[in-house]
Amino acid sequence: MKVKTILLAVVLFSSISFTQTEISVGGYLGGGSFKGNSTSISGFTSSLFVEANLPLFEEVFPRLSFIYTKDFNAILPNTNQPYNPFLQGFNFKGVTTQYFDNKMFLEEGVGFLVLNDRTFIDTDVWDYGIVVSLSAGFDLRNYDLKGFKVGAGAEYGITFINTLPKYSSIHVFFQFVI
Repeated sequence: MKVKTILLAVVLFSSISFTQTEISVGGYLGGGSFKGNSTSISGFTSSLFVEANLPLFEEVFPRLSFIYTKDFNAILPNTNQPYNPFLQGFNFKGVTTQYFDNKMFLEEGVGFLVLNDRTFIDTDVWDYGIVVSLSAGFDLRNYDLKGFKVGAGAEYGITFINTLPKYSSIHVFFQFVI
């Protein structure tokens, strides 16, 4: 308990004492596939994330994301399926960015993944694994500290226990630096 309290105090002190700390929020929406103990299912993918530029990580920003992917039939009109499979979960990854000029950038990420497998109506299992991502985009801030970043990317998540769910996504994303 004391270690958690000390770690929390260090993180809070670091973020308060350095005024250059950036926080950003964003998300993505796209398509892809996912599976658990099933055949691959095509679906839409979405995510919401929060990222921080903590002084503890000079080149790698920590990002916490909520992921949701569901069968395409859930959003199509005139489908009367009693159950549409889905996966949901969280990932915590380190993200690094390389700028090619003032606007264009490439972003890579790798981290830990926790997925809730709901591919069958009677399946509700939490699994643990890794996630990797690659994105390219444009920084629309024009030398301002606040503003938008937009682009396209791909993400792949795989787990290693229980029902072995995994997903892949090709998406467009937005990010707002606060």
